Amino acid sequence: MTIDRKSVKKIRWEKIGPQAAMYAVLAFFAAVVLFPFYFMLESSFKTFAEALGEFTWWPQEFTFESYAYILGDNPYRINLWQNFGVTLLVTLPTMTVGIFVSSLAAFTFAKRKFPFRDLLFGVLLFTMMIPGTILMMPQYLIFADMNLVGTVLPLMLPGMFGSATCVFFMRQFIRGIPDSLIDASKLDGMDYFRIFLYIILPLSWPALISQIVLWFIAGYNDYMGPLIYLQTNSVNEQTLQVALAYFSSSQSRGSENIPAIMAGSVLSVIPLLILYIAFQKFFISGIAVSGLKD
Repeated sequence: MTIDRKSVKKIRWEKIGPQAAMYAVLAFFAAVVLFPFYFMLESSFKTFAEALGEFTWWPQEFTFESYAYILGDNPYRINLWQNFGVTLLVTLPTMTVGIFVSSLAAFTFAKRKFPFRDLLFGVLLFTMMIPGTILMMPQYLIFADMNLVGTVLPLMLPGMFGSATCVFFMRQFIRGIPDSLIDASKLDGMDYFRIFLYIILPLSWPALISQIVLWFIAGYNDYMGPLIYLQTNSVNEQTLQVALAYFSSSQSRGSENIPAIMAGSVLSVIPLLILYIAFQKFFISGIAVSGLKD
């Protein structure tokens, strides 16, 4: 029996061709997305003069001067370490309390039966459709009447009451936990709060870590909130994103210190990369499992 080589090559191409084309398209779009990050990274190691010249794919003179400049050795008195500390002060407590409250509400909506449960959950979902800009002015007036403008509390208090998005996400995950576990816990004399604390939360780690990553990224990158509420004369009392924006806008037009601006951007991205790499497995699985719930 003879084998037609042309037919074999044709069959192989019919199988491999579409996949190769798909990977080529994905590789192209990945390169488009990653190029700004590459430009940011390689520009941060250039000298001031080289950065203002023609574009090169790699620094001709490799230097860390821009990192030393942005980390405190600059006339703008910007200290990114202090700005990073302010960002963590605002983000971490808000994230911790907000996710706990949201998870508790999600457990209630998923496993407890009470009057108008579905109606209340629908109202909660409706709030997700309201643009944040509509609530910006009323919220500011409320905090101004409470004399809280100029402090970190306006940035923390709203989030500590939970997030509708987090409640929806966690509810989808908790609904997949068998009711038999809750019934068995009731027989052992546990109340609902202890069931939530000792049964639901430990089983919900993939979804919780997904929300931790998403919540931290949102709080870490928040620019408008700190700009409005942290009305301070010292840039080092601002969050990281506001400090970087202040540093960038303070440069003279046409003679911007591009390497220092890029170095600050690189430093601001590093914590997010570390967080995502550390929890990538849980993050992806948590979103995948929650998305499969009915």
